[in-house]
Amino acid sequence: MKKILAVFIFFFTLLFLSSGLVAKEYLVKKVIDGDTIQLDTGETVKYIGVEAPQINLKEGSAFFAKEAKKYNNQLVFMKKVRLEFDKEQKDTEGRILAYVFVKKTFVNGELVKLGYAKAHIVPPNEKYKNMLLDYEKKAMQTDKGLWQENKKGTEAFYVGNKRIYVFYQPSCKSVPKIPEKNRIIFRNRSDAIKIGYVPDKVCKP
Repeated sequence: MKKILAVFIFFFTLLFLSSGLVAKEYLVKKVIDGDTIQLDTGETVKYIGVEAPQINLKEGSAFFAKEAKKYNNQLVFMKKVRLEFDKEQKDTEGRILAYVFVKKTFVNGELVKLGYAKAHIVPPNEKYKNMLLDYEKKAMQTDKGLWQENKKGTEAFYVGNKRIYVFYQPSCKSVPKIPEKNRIIFRNRSDAIKIGYVPDKVCKP
């Protein structure tokens, strides 16, 4: 009877594992940008359904690219992640395409929800299409993250901090604390954003 039970448990466990109910976890060893990571296996993973601003060291990074990478780093670096796949599992560059989870946190969704990435749905990978598009809509409506780029200016000028590449309204409490040598004046938000400055998270210019 014990032998029969042992055989039953063995085959049940094998079936359980092969069904994908027990998902393998990987350690993230490197964050490449806001939507791409490298695993401890050496493989590169591109997040499905999202497109973060691109980092370009030669020509200059897109607006909010550094912030997107930094937040992605906070979410996944040196953490164990679970990968969930869709119909296409690799792109033309050979990167793994996946939905990434850290415990219960849906990383792809968090990036779009908080404005660190746009929803970018490419068929046939559409499993979380509606969720990601809904997150994007709400982020756009509240000018979160990268959606601040096209926000209309309300001030006659803006004050930037050369040391940290952040800009403020003149009335922001942080402005008097900026040393004169680190100050730069912008006629509008666009001028600041074009050269890599980002809006202050507290004053939200």
